[in-house]
Amino acid sequence: MQTDGTIAALTLPSGVTLTTNAARRPRFVLLGSNAFLVNSTTRNLYIDSERNVIPMNLQPPTAAPVLTAVAGGSLSGAFQVKTTFLLRDLWNGKVVIESPFGPTSATSATLATQWLLANGIPLSFDTGAEIANRYRLDRRLYRTTTGPGTVFYPWIDVPGNTQTSIQDDLSDAALDNVSAPTTLGNPPGTVGSSRLVLIASWRGRLWGVDSEDIDDVVYSEEGLFSQWATNRISIPPKGFDERGITGFAARRESLGVGKTNVLFQIAGTSNDNFRVVKVSDQIGIEAPESVVVYRDTAFWLWKDGVYQWDGSGIQNISDGKVRSWFTTDTYFNRSRFDNAFATIDPIKNKYRLHLANAGDSTENRWVEYDLIDKTWWGPHQRDDVTPTAAFLLYDANDVATPCMGNTTGFVWKDQATRTDGASTAIDADATGKFHDMGTPDIEKYFGQLALLSKIQAAGTLTITPYVGGLDASAGTAISADMTLGRQRLRRLGSGRFVRLRFQHSTAGQDIELFGYEVSFHELGRR
Repeated sequence: MQTDGTIAALTLPSGVTLTTNAARRPRFVLLGSNAFLVNSTTRNLYIDSERNVIPMNLQPPTAAPVLTAVAGGSLSGAFQVKTTFLLRDLWNGKVVIESPFGPTSATSATLATQWLLANGIPLSFDTGAEIANRYRLDRRLYRTTTGPGTVFYPWIDVPGNTQTSIQDDLSDAALDNVSAPTTLGNPPGTVGSSRLVLIASWRGRLWGVDSEDIDDVVYSEEGLFSQWATNRISIPPKGFDERGITGFAARRESLGVGKTNVLFQIAGTSNDNFRVVKVSDQIGIEAPESVVVYRDTAFWLWKDGVYQWDGSGIQNISDGKVRSWFTTDTYFNRSRFDNAFATIDPIKNKYRLHLANAGDSTENRWVEYDLIDKTWWGPHQRDDVTPTAAFLLYDANDVATPCMGNTTGFVWKDQATRTDGASTAIDADATGKFHDMGTPDIEKYFGQLALLSKIQAAGTLTITPYVGGLDASAGTAISADMTLGRQRLRRLGSGRFVRLRFQHSTAGQDIELFGYEVSFHELGRR
């Protein structure tokens, strides 16, 4: 989705597909102006700022060049050569991705004032990485000094992915004085059956979890998303359950790493001093997509509620009036907590969490936590929209708008208007809680309903009462005139509880309720 709200399709590289396995959700992360996609695809993907999609990494060469001496050059001595594949950005000439090294060639014959010819230079199989007039596959040959020496240096770049032989007589002194990199290495998901199942960005690096070693964190070199080498950190306890690492929370000074029942943080600034520090041995991360970091505070869902982690430590921010939302089966399907997802509304300062309604198998309800007032709102539900993902859309002025995708393939966004794109009214539908007036076991007579609202130019609010027990049926609807600020409506009737549903659908008109009152008197126990 672009800054103007329009949606542009992305073209996957040839040979790369999206899985139909619903458990393998797409997981994105931003690093600079580029995005990365893992878990749901057959290859880890890199998406540049121009919406080009290419593999995040290149498979390494599987063969070594064959070295031959050719008369006429100026080289003397014996040499070895090895190869990497390059993806070059033709707009600026820079190398975007370099593969790990292929096998080292056999030692050449001893040259005597000759050319060194490299035959059988391997060709890359990652032809899907090439994009006409933008990205081109090249090869880079590394050579030892005379001897052969033990250190390899950049020797020749072979443009394109077709030429299989080249000769050169570059002297040892003329070789690049920077030796071959030692950080070349691919993450899981480049070859074989493994893949990155989680991904995060922190301290200029990509961090991920290997599907075949779910207790370890792997990470790239700083500023080099394609170079992962052997960077790996184990997170205890190893082998404890089938889920392993369940989520990342990237704060400024540390990277939170959660498991089912524990939370650790990776601290430090470089490969030399990265270390694992325990944050909690009782609280973990249940849903990886529920983790949101806002103003250096992390929020996420665990088994018994929503937690926040900041400089003061960890605290349960739902352990109050709404605790039952997350600890009973009344409101949500807790067996699907690991599928919950969330985002932040930075304008309204709210953490918005999407969960499955009790008994349902889709995340069709959401709740909101007001970061300023420290209050909870919801649960909310729209029967015509079943959210599947949530994210922020930034416009040209860098103003963020919360958006959500749904099961029908549409993207929905919050907006200030009260009509949809076809100028049709957007329905408002909210149901309050059951009121027992402090005496749930006593029958009561509920009198007149008094309503206080903001005065509108037009519009009618439909109020449906539910009076009786907790299983009360809908009563006769009441119409309230939205051109009035305060109004008294009809009596509601008898029962132990009363609950009100509010519905409004007038194009271009807002609805703002300040409150309502219901008079009552007790009838006694029955």
